[in-house]
Amino acid sequence: MAQLSMAFTLSSSTSRSGYAGITTLKMGLFDGIMKAFDNEEYGAPPDAIKATARHILVPTVEDANMILDKLQSEESSFTDLAKQYSTCPSGRSGGALGSFQPGTMVPEFDKVIFSPDTPMGAVMGPVETKFGQHLIVVDKRTGGGDWY
Repeated sequence: MAQLSMAFTLSSSTSRSGYAGITTLKMGLFDGIMKAFDNEEYGAPPDAIKATARHILVPTVEDANMILDKLQSEESSFTDLAKQYSTCPSGRSGGALGSFQPGTMVPEFDKVIFSPDTPMGAVMGPVETKFGQHLIVVDKRTGGGDWY
């Protein structure tokens, strides 16, 4: 009976003020098992991979190239051209797509958006998808590097 009573002992931690605040029950063998379920040695989970981007969707490569020419000659801003030419509903907001995770958009679009080789703020494209030709600007990417 004495061995059983030794298996369960009380342990108190004392704060700087001398107040014994937390009392834990030490269970000997069971303490080792409980440590197996502790996550103290692991860091916080990684941030979710997300991107914020804008785009202009047009039906043909010729339309996309015409818009690229206007951007290069600085006749208009990306936002103004998206409002004027984009066939996507996002065109009304200057092509802004908001923030999204991989797999939200079509694969060809995601490949450009989440590629570590795509520079922030640069106009990429035209990128062909089943919807047409896209000119894409990645404004922000968070939570990971080599998604592709």
